[in-house]
Amino acid sequence: MKKTLFFFLLIYTFCHAQKKQCIDKNIKIEYLSDIDKLIKSKYICDASFETFGKDRLEKCKVLFCDKNYKVSSDQYKTRIFVDKKLKLNFAIVCIIPDFKIRKETPNSLYLLDDRLMPIYSISKSGEKNYHVFKYEYVNGNLITKKAIDKESQNINIDQLTYKKILSLVSKIKGKFTFKTEKESFDDYFYDVPLWTEGYR
Repeated sequence: MKKTLFFFLLIYTFCHAQKKQCIDKNIKIEYLSDIDKLIKSKYICDASFETFGKDRLEKCKVLFCDKNYKVSSDQYKTRIFVDKKLKLNFAIVCIIPDFKIRKETPNSLYLLDDRLMPIYSISKSGEKNYHVFKYEYVNGNLITKKAIDKESQNINIDQLTYKKILSLVSKIKGKFTFKTEKESFDDYFYDVPLWTEGYR
């Protein structure tokens, strides 16, 4: 029993030490496409990924992790990008699963809470054009609100620098005006992240 406990503590200490040794790979993010630079470096100091008991997150795998950023993928069409310094979580959803930037199919961007549930997005979400949406979870239902500000319409996130995206996130949180949509999503998405809706 003592040997088993010692062995367990040794493994825990080693794994905990490994997480603390995350270094800064000094890879700069100017555009979201620069996430490829992170992935190509193949540096992973912490491969852990919290699924929060959601089946849709079980296939997610960490592709990069250093002191500043963590990148995971659902191995199909979504990359989860964590900015550790700013404590921001994003889901970048590509309609076509090769993540190449195309003018006619810009990526969608979801701002996530700590449980990877969307709280805001820049997406079509049933619309013809891209808009900014806000998501609220009330009594088992996902309530969708759309920003009515002129600046919130037809945003192509692929053309924005990361600094501009962060500035936009600040405006979305504090300055944009939202109007509740008449139609709402299925109550299934009250517990399952909306950005997984096309996940197979």
